[in-house]
Amino acid sequence: MPRPYRACLLKAANLYTTCAYPNFLEAGVPRSNMPAPSRPSPKVSQIPSGTAILATEQNPRAAAESADSALEGPGFRSNALLIYETMRQRIAIRHYPPGAWLKEQEIAAEFGVSRTPVRQALQQLETEGLVEIKNGVGVRVTEVDDAALDQIYLLRLELVALIGRAAPRALAPADLEAIRAVGEDLKRMIAETGKPDIAAFSTHCEVFHNLVNKVIGSPMLKHFIEVLYHQADRYWYGWMERTDPKREIEFLYNEVQETLRALEINDFEAVGFVRRNHISMMLARMADFRKSVKAL
Repeated sequence: MPRPYRACLLKAANLYTTCAYPNFLEAGVPRSNMPAPSRPSPKVSQIPSGTAILATEQNPRAAAESADSALEGPGFRSNALLIYETMRQRIAIRHYPPGAWLKEQEIAAEFGVSRTPVRQALQQLETEGLVEIKNGVGVRVTEVDDAALDQIYLLRLELVALIGRAAPRALAPADLEAIRAVGEDLKRMIAETGKPDIAAFSTHCEVFHNLVNKVIGSPMLKHFIEVLYHQADRYWYGWMERTDPKREIEFLYNEVQETLRALEINDFEAVGFVRRNHISMMLARMADFRKSVKAL
């Protein structure tokens, strides 16, 4: 495993064991609508402080802004969560491509907050290996080569097969309905003419991924599955735009339907194997795509 990615996993494990890394969706915070890349984001809404997200390390710069954090009001930590989610999705759809530099001051101005919640969000993105923070230089979106990406997918193959074995939990009826709604939305996207909206598709992927992850009873397993998912999705979306996006939407629609059938009878091992099978097929399609690019 490449040293930077191995370091990312070790750092993520340390954060989990020392800070009780939370599951954001289960914290009860409604997911924000990601602003379209061509438009400025609205000011982040204030959400009750019971949904705090990060335990940050104290450092001179953070201490210097402690007064700012007090002025953010009860939604300060939730501001960091919403900024984190928006930035993560922008990285996923390559609005911030690998190698791009991010500026705290510009992000703070866009969201209408101080730099402290921005810094918290960026620290979480760094923990997940999506950005690297270089003191005195800036924040840079990370890059992963093909070999590292393959290893990420191979790890995902092994971990998702454990979904049905790690103290699985049945989903609530509302969650099953939400998965059915994702399926209906994907069906409409397939029927529509023209090029699909990759940002909208990424939202459906994220919602489906997180709903199915509610089955996982092991917080540690869930955490690493989520970290690996967000490491890989930005390359998948970039690759989609160079192939046939409609075909990829059809593959996800099929995965949703197969997963629903397993969930409806509480066959949790089947849920894990459905996801594993689709990741495996994704790897095969990526390999074919690489061969076609090299042949040009």
